Amino acid sequence: MSKEQASDQPLDRALAILTTVASAARPISVTDIAAACALAGPTAHRLVLQLEKRGLLKRALGSKKVLGGDALLNLGLSALNAAVRSDRPHQVLLSVAAELGEHVQLGTRMDNDVLYLDTARAPRSGAGLQFEQGRRAPLHCTSIGKIFLAELSDDEFSWWLAHTPLQAATSQTITKPASLRSAVAKVRSTGWATSKDEFAVGVIGCAVPIRAADGRLIAGLGISVPDARVKFKELEKFRRSLAKAANLLSTEIAV
Repeated sequence: MSKEQASDQPLDRALAILTTVASAARPISVTDIAAACALAGPTAHRLVLQLEKRGLLKRALGSKKVLGGDALLNLGLSALNAAVRSDRPHQVLLSVAAELGEHVQLGTRMDNDVLYLDTARAPRSGAGLQFEQGRRAPLHCTSIGKIFLAELSDDEFSWWLAHTPLQAATSQTITKPASLRSAVAKVRSTGWATSKDEFAVGVIGCAVPIRAADGRLIAGLGISVPDARVKFKELEKFRRSLAKAANLLSTEIAV
């Protein structure tokens, strides 16, 4: 939304504020919001208060800065979930699961977790970790989670690390900030993410990003397999098929 549009009508101004806050990926001051949206300070304060009353924005703990509220988060997740659960995106998941013979899942970020929106299981996939729809898992020990962490800027990632405990799910979970920095740097460099026994013992996985036409990260597409059947170094063989499916999904679920 352009600055001219933001100053056009009250609804445009409110949408501009919500877009600015959502894009900031961290708490932002009302002064910065006003500047980004080309609004007068009093106008920005008034609209922020109105959006806050409706649960679309909220104050960061111990700060006057604002971030997306529960109502805004639920609205976005509902829109994304509705798009994902339509027949065509699910059919893409079924197709790639059948092609690879493994369990695949599609997830997005919710707070410090990956929220799994949809899954597909291959008939011959057998045992393995299955992330059912609605299940959550920590960002730092999942492949899809690392995709979202890699999307943060250096400052945003440092802020996230400083405020997020890296709890261990297994003995292989990355719990040291320096180690997670290295893992995320690798994701940024290669464009895909892997995990090895980090959320469940004996399960490895990998994931690729699903992006909108403008490059915005929408979700992650991942696969989880038992390491008794697939070796960690063999995960590369799944990458091309996952990337192809991610491109198809990007046109179906862009919101």
